[in-house]
Amino acid sequence: FSMPYTVKEEAMTSRENVPYNGFAHAFAGMGIQFLLFSALNFGIEMLTERERGLWARLRSAPISRFVIIAAKMTSITIVSLMTLLVSFGFAMAVFHVRIEGSYVGFVAVAIACSMMAAGFGLLVAAVGNSPKTARGVSTLATLVMVMLGGAWVPTFVFPKWLQQVTVIVPVRWAVDGLDATTWRGLGLSSAVV
Repeated sequence: FSMPYTVKEEAMTSRENVPYNGFAHAFAGMGIQFLLFSALNFGIEMLTERERGLWARLRSAPISRFVIIAAKMTSITIVSLMTLLVSFGFAMAVFHVRIEGSYVGFVAVAIACSMMAAGFGLLVAAVGNSPKTARGVSTLATLVMVMLGGAWVPTFVFPKWLQQVTVIVPVRWAVDGLDATTWRGLGLSSAVV
């Protein structure tokens, strides 16, 4: 019997003394998945507010729509960021996950991930007609994004053609950024990308 595919060995970390840490990838992937699901609930809450008339009352306040939406985006971004940082704090304390790369890069990627999740929640609220229909469609969209983004399985395991397709998925960039600053040991320039 022969292997049905070719295998080549390639270093995925920046230095020889930085080993692959499956826990770091798992916390990155599942952390992003959790952020998207919590942001999804944020968007559905906005739809519920619209159904109950609370949105109309908020719009009647002497502030602009931009301020209302910016406040909602900021709040879910802060909650998402704190959730991600607490999750990685637990990973560091219990599973010995380390930031092998840039600390500034890690924080910047965590902020960007939180903003991405907040934007997804706002998208759910903007596109959804009702909370019930939005929940089903956005749950499916979240699971597809998480799967294609490499949250469940690292993207370097994907076939080459799929790796090229998944660059359009925001989760791919989020997981890659967290992986780059943790187990891959890459610097700030990789986090910026």
